[in-house]
Amino acid sequence: MKKLLLLASIAFFGALNLNAQCTPDPTLTSSGIYPDSATNFVGGCAGQPYEQIVQNVVPLDTTVPVFGFPVPATIDSIKLVNVSGLPPGINFSCNPNSCAFLGGETGCAVIEGTCNTAGTYNLVFDLTAYVTVQGLPQSQDFTLTYYKIVIGTCTADLDENSNSMFKLFPNPANNKAVIEGLKGQNNITLTNAEGKIVKTYNMFEGASLEMNLEGLNNGLYFVTVNHDKGTEVLKLIKE
Repeated sequence: MKKLLLLASIAFFGALNLNAQCTPDPTLTSSGIYPDSATNFVGGCAGQPYEQIVQNVVPLDTTVPVFGFPVPATIDSIKLVNVSGLPPGINFSCNPNSCAFLGGETGCAVIEGTCNTAGTYNLVFDLTAYVTVQGLPQSQDFTLTYYKIVIGTCTADLDENSNSMFKLFPNPANNKAVIEGLKGQNNITLTNAEGKIVKTYNMFEGASLEMNLEGLNNGLYFVTVNHDKGTEVLKLIKE
């Protein structure tokens, strides 16, 4: 059984009457939210389409404190109440459309749109967990504040990479590209010009990373590096 606070952190996305849809991933069986708070959301580029898929796996039961003692409880649902902080032009929708993620089920959300203003957008999600404890229905409100979306200023001009603290080569690249200058833990994503994530390297540790580009279409890609000092986006051409 999981604690109620953990449960509230794994199913919180709602619908804003958008047409976009996502499909719950049946291969995910461990309770939680994917990506987690350490990996966080992929970065984007101003004026470029953005997309982030999130999977939510909700357990069927939990424990809640009653007079200081843990008491078994059944999770009825966890529902989004409000969301704030999304970059302008970016919204989200969830599956199921009711935004009520039922206990024992898997749901998902897609965050998408185009933001024209670069910046770091800290997200705030208000949600309510509904549980049944010893036959009595209860509800509890929660707020999540650890997710963010970083929108950078990106163009096809590779000269901008010269200002980066990292070195990306060869560029243009054929079947592989190397990032040098990494320190500590880094979450790295490779995104195409349409905002689709094509590769992820979560919690990567090392001074350099070789990315395999075989099978990818030729064109412009964005390499987003989330590190301990912030987020940086580099441009990469595959040819």
